[in-house]
Amino acid sequence: MINLILSDTQRSINYVEEIIKNKIEINKIFLYSKTNGNLYKFIKKNNLLSSLINFKTNNINSKILSNKLELYECKTNIISTYPGEIVINSSLLNKKLIHCHPGDLPQFKGSTTIYYSIILNKKICVSIFIMNNKIDHGKILYKKYFSHPRNINDIERNFDSKIRALTLVEYLKKKNKKKYKLLKNNDNYLPYYIAHPIVRKIVTNKNHLK
Repeated sequence: MINLILSDTQRSINYVEEIIKNKIEINKIFLYSKTNGNLYKFIKKNNLLSSLINFKTNNINSKILSNKLELYECKTNIISTYPGEIVINSSLLNKKLIHCHPGDLPQFKGSTTIYYSIILNKKICVSIFIMNNKIDHGKILYKKYFSHPRNINDIERNFDSKIRALTLVEYLKKKNKKKYKLLKNNDNYLPYYIAHPIVRKIVTNKNHLK
């Protein structure tokens, strides 16, 4: 049984969709959003309103959210934030939040790792780890590797969210019996924060991907 802490994003929708499809039991869904957007409609359509706790905020660090989470303890707490958000609420971090990161940790930390992964390794990795107070620095739990999509321009719109959801469900179901040696997630690598337009141009140049 799992808790889901979700922003109103396509990534969150993909998470819930794959979890439903694979019949993984949900304890509670903590949705933080100022409006009842697409994720709320998806939850309602799939008859999950009884599991939903809704917060009218776009701030993952809201004390209201972390206080409510205290009432619904669960060993597995999965988080999907809005782009660019950093969790600094110590009460939340103490819940051992599980995050799916589109980069091969510990080498690829930061927010634009997919593009640099393609340039340097010609492949993409999703790493699942437990969040702490450093960016992409917690204990690594699981990894899954993917080739770049056929439509390279689809990376941010759909591909990123989809591969995170697929990796998450595979981890939760433990289908893949290959055991990864858990790496020490150290400070030896600098994070990638900004995808410069030139970096995107290099990646979307199909000649580079051959």
